[in-house]
Amino acid sequence: MGSRNFIEDGVVFELRNTILILIALSISILSGCSNNVERDNSISDSEYNEQMEKAKELHKQGKSEEAMSVLDGDLVIKSEDMDFFTELLDETNEDAVPMLEITDIEVSRDGDYIRATGSVKNNGDISYSYIKVKAIYKDGNDNVIDTDWTYAIDSLGIEPNETKKFEMMTKFPEGIKNYTFQLFE
Repeated sequence: MGSRNFIEDGVVFELRNTILILIALSISILSGCSNNVERDNSISDSEYNEQMEKAKELHKQGKSEEAMSVLDGDLVIKSEDMDFFTELLDETNEDAVPMLEITDIEVSRDGDYIRATGSVKNNGDISYSYIKVKAIYKDGNDNVIDTDWTYAIDSLGIEPNETKKFEMMTKFPEGIKNYTFQLFE
């Protein structure tokens, strides 16, 4: 019933990208996610919006490197554009090596809950412990409706070339049409 309404989306976890994303997110939060804080952008809101739209159009055309070059410099990314920016960072980091990968995601409705299961594979050469998986549930317009997280990897850790399964249950919020999953420490 509910699982046919979802679009499956496995997300590759890259440690380097996660660090870059956290740095970018921290800078964004500290620099101007509040309307009462003056942003450090040296450009007007209309110029910012023009640059962001140009970058998004280039990205849609598969030109991620060009999209990133439009946003280079001292531009402070607004909080509403952070998802797009982090996706762009992920795509343009050409020398990153995928270390942890989410695979075999299955999402279904179980009464008043969403049941999500999947696996995490360690493609790297070091072990990891205490890795969380975050589910981001969205409506048909790609607006976030709800999020949830659980430990995908516990204190026993995950060794190189090992795969571990995870499961999470989330109270079903109305309107969910798709989802994504992310790994983080």
